[in-house]
Amino acid sequence: MNSEDCSITENSSSHLEEGQKMGHYNCPGLYESSMSSDGRVASCSDEWVKYQKKCYFFSSTTQSWTLAQDSCSKDGATLAVIDSSKDLMFLKRYAGGAKHWIGLRNEVNETWKWPNGRTFNNWFNMTGSEKCAFLNLTDVSSADCEKNLHWICSKSSR
Repeated sequence: MNSEDCSITENSSSHLEEGQKMGHYNCPGLYESSMSSDGRVASCSDEWVKYQKKCYFFSSTTQSWTLAQDSCSKDGATLAVIDSSKDLMFLKRYAGGAKHWIGLRNEVNETWKWPNGRTFNNWFNMTGSEKCAFLNLTDVSSADCEKNLHWICSKSSR
């Protein structure tokens, strides 16, 4: 795989064969390492990935949306807040085929909100009719909040 295959575009998964996952191991040069060029440790702790100006944690275990949010809180983070199409494409590619909770939740009054209190303005397509959002390589959708899925935490890098 060459660096062209690692560029993040909306259609970049189209070259994958059925069942093949795209993730960070396929494109190691695309993601920032935890060590800077002058030898100082970068702003994201171990097991966290820096992209743009955020640190992301991709869980290896599964739990409900609420427990996942609690887990993120323990690390000073929230379930992932997605601010741009670049962030969305990065997260989908890094997550691969597994479903991962993100921070969007459908409140009682039918308004989707991020953990930071901002209302979701439908800038990306989301399917499903449940209360909690998840993403994977191909989709952003919703599921029952009690379902056990992987999750993604996000926080600002320092």
